[in-house]
Amino acid sequence: MIQLIRLLLILLVVELGYCGYLIADRLARPVPVLPSGQFIDPLLMADYRELAADAETGSSREWIRLGQAFLGQGFYGYAENCFRQATRIDPDDALAQASYAFCLERTGRMQASTREYEKLKDYSGKTDFPFASPRHYLYAIGRNYLREENAEKAEEVFRENNGFQPADYQLAKLLVRSGRAEEALPYIERNLAATSNSLVFNQLHAQALESLGRMEEAKQAEDRVERSLYVIPLNFNTSFLTPYSKRHGILKEVEAYNQMLERNDMDHLAKKLDEILELMSERRIPQYKSTLISMLEVEFQRNNPERMLKLIQKLKEFGIENAETLQFEAGAYMLSGEMEKAVPLLQRVLEMSPTIEVHQALANYYDQQQNPAKRDFHQAKMALLFAMINFRNNQLKPAEEAIARSVELNPRDPQTWFYYAEIKRLLDDQASAKEAYQKCLKLNPNHGRAIRELALLNQS
Repeated sequence: MIQLIRLLLILLVVELGYCGYLIADRLARPVPVLPSGQFIDPLLMADYRELAADAETGSSREWIRLGQAFLGQGFYGYAENCFRQATRIDPDDALAQASYAFCLERTGRMQASTREYEKLKDYSGKTDFPFASPRHYLYAIGRNYLREENAEKAEEVFRENNGFQPADYQLAKLLVRSGRAEEALPYIERNLAATSNSLVFNQLHAQALESLGRMEEAKQAEDRVERSLYVIPLNFNTSFLTPYSKRHGILKEVEAYNQMLERNDMDHLAKKLDEILELMSERRIPQYKSTLISMLEVEFQRNNPERMLKLIQKLKEFGIENAETLQFEAGAYMLSGEMEKAVPLLQRVLEMSPTIEVHQALANYYDQQQNPAKRDFHQAKMALLFAMINFRNNQLKPAEEAIARSVELNPRDPQTWFYYAEIKRLLDDQASAKEAYQKCLKLNPNHGRAIRELALLNQS
């Protein structure tokens, strides 16, 4: 009997000990903090709760997934807590470490962020995760020093990151601004040799040459700026965050719709968009507008002007009216044969955001109305826009052909004469350029750029 009692007591002690361990473990385990669901997409909130439940009993991977879900929606403080916990669980996880440093950076704690980024230097494994590779975290550290106005430390870090285009640009900019343009030129010219149409390096090249008094070369570099469209990435936040934003909530559904676009099945796309709109229940979230715009595009392809006008009315009720919605409204009236309603809308679009497409629609309309003056006006504007596109892509010969057509159709447009002059000047036809600048100024005596360029030509 005594032995049985002892056995029962031992079992009781073991059970109490195990229960105590479970309770202590549960109390010690961190609980994920969630934002208030009052103003959050319910689908997103449901995802947050599910991910939080996984993190509470999971590994660093589950905490990272929850943090990434927060990051995708800009909840940096909540994401920070998750990544900090992930680094505690697995101190060797480069993604958790880089993401934690990133959250500190985005919330303005630059010194703390830099300390966390610097820990990545001791990480031995290779990774392609944004901000976890040496190129990216060194660049992030340099930008942190820039925000602290510590130019000396920023320069030191950017030098260490030599050969990484964004770091080369930041270093060269620091050198130019501190009166060391001569030292900056090798960095600028090396990158222009690799990326000749870089907007930022061409701008910096012009500034460096001007500061050195090499004015003729600076003018040539300045000319290249207007014909440079490529922008090297100087901020990697968007590329870092965008994939996370598409994983949950309404954006997950929107991404599923985007994947369907290749099928080109307008009826199927329309059905999917109706489902997305129903999920949003007309809540004022950013995706509401973009979904309605996508619906307009689909309904236009389906030749459904009645539905288009209803969608446009929904947008107006939310205070949304811009060049894009006006063009769709005009398109709805064009589909229903009501050009008298479409034309004023198209003219408003041109005042806000002129496009070749809208000028083409109006040129066709006035041709049908047997109004050659207005038809030629819009055809001239089409040719001008085509010339400007080619000009900015550094395609001067196609630009020359288009601008000649624009001048022929509408010789009363000072903007056309200005670009005619610019193209001729860059093609080394100085006489034609001077004459065109003069014609531009005759039509618009206050055209500042034409005044300046003509003065420079007259000096040469």
